[in-house]
Amino acid sequence: MGTAPEDHEPETHSEAEATPANNILKLPPGKVNSAELITHAATKRSIQHSHSVPGRTTYDETRHVEVRTPIDGVLEQVLVQPGDRVVAGQLLATITSPEIGSARSELLRCKSYEELRAIEANRAQEVASNVRRLVELLDEELAAAEIEEKLQGLELGEVRKVIQAAHTRMQLAEELRDNVKPLIGSGAMPERVIRERQSEFEIARAEFEAARDQALFDVAQGEREATANLADAKRKTQIAQQSLQSLIGNVKSADTENDASMLSTLQIRAPMAGTIESRRFAASERVYRADSLYVLADTSSLYVSAEVREKDWPAVGIQEGTEIGVIVPAAENERLSARVQYVGREVDPDTNSIPVVASLDNPTGLLRPGMFVRVILPIGQPQTSLVVRPESILRHDDEEYVFVQVGDYEFQRVPILTGLQTENWIEVKQGLEPGQQVVEQGAFLLKSEWLLEGESE
Repeated sequence: MGTAPEDHEPETHSEAEATPANNILKLPPGKVNSAELITHAATKRSIQHSHSVPGRTTYDETRHVEVRTPIDGVLEQVLVQPGDRVVAGQLLATITSPEIGSARSELLRCKSYEELRAIEANRAQEVASNVRRLVELLDEELAAAEIEEKLQGLELGEVRKVIQAAHTRMQLAEELRDNVKPLIGSGAMPERVIRERQSEFEIARAEFEAARDQALFDVAQGEREATANLADAKRKTQIAQQSLQSLIGNVKSADTENDASMLSTLQIRAPMAGTIESRRFAASERVYRADSLYVLADTSSLYVSAEVREKDWPAVGIQEGTEIGVIVPAAENERLSARVQYVGREVDPDTNSIPVVASLDNPTGLLRPGMFVRVILPIGQPQTSLVVRPESILRHDDEEYVFVQVGDYEFQRVPILTGLQTENWIEVKQGLEPGQQVVEQGAFLLKSEWLLEGESE
């Protein structure tokens, strides 16, 4: 131990002056047992330096919506209250509006018109197909009875009478011509009559071919017109649908087309599952387009917003997708994990900081929007080092040391040199070897005993 100065000032004892022999502290078994000491083996772990900045929890904007009225009207029903949990698609309120009734009525009219045009188009296609089949059978020179049998039950429209009549006249003219052919040159029948029969056949054939071509043209034209009318009807239906959609926006509403009494009623449904945070109107109140009816939020996931100072940015390697720590002081410093969603590109001129926003799971509802938190941002790359718990390290006279258990009731004071520090671990650069049993709980008690024993010497 050192000596007092010559002016005989009162003697003081430093830790360096009062140290038990061989840096070994021996304690009675009873005192060791009552101290409930806990040791932990010094071990190598992957650690990373971090930087702590203040932050706040906020709503996840993708899960925080205002349910607004898309039209002017009267709020007929209000079915949920603030604090109620709702599921996606649940009915929240109903609004009556003549505007929505007119739009729905127009849509119904257009749909009915489209259905009629669809029937006409199908009939036109069917008739056209059947007429083409009839022409094919007639060109095959089949007997009338056989043709009738093949076309039985098929719809041909007015074309059937015209084309079949022309074909029948042609067949009759052909038969009369064929009957007189054997008499050509025999003198039994005047040549004039024979030529007349031939001429009549040619005329009947031309009339049939004209009737056939006209029939094919007419059914093709009818088919095209019916198709064009159907396309026009579909466009009008789409326009009516878009007009209705422009009124109700993205509001999910039940189908009321089959209930005339509901045509002017708009059902407001929840766009997602969540909790009703607030309600702005009561039943029977008049509302106007874009009025906010409810605020709906799902807090099972929150955002954590923090600001990183410009001067700290070079040391903080934050990128989108990086996992960061979040400490919640209001919840007994519980530590949670979040994942970075957004890193600001611009430095705020007022705060000289860059915003960082991370997504934080909150399945139990422990966190509330607006709570203060500490955000732990990683710095540099992880490294593997020999580490001990922060509570194991003691300090005295600018020296850091730990107590290592070397016997059942013996503890050695070991000076150390520390390095990188995190929330849970401190790197030991010198003084310890892996596997040494370092005292964690009760280290301060050993320090007190150490100083008392040193003073007694």
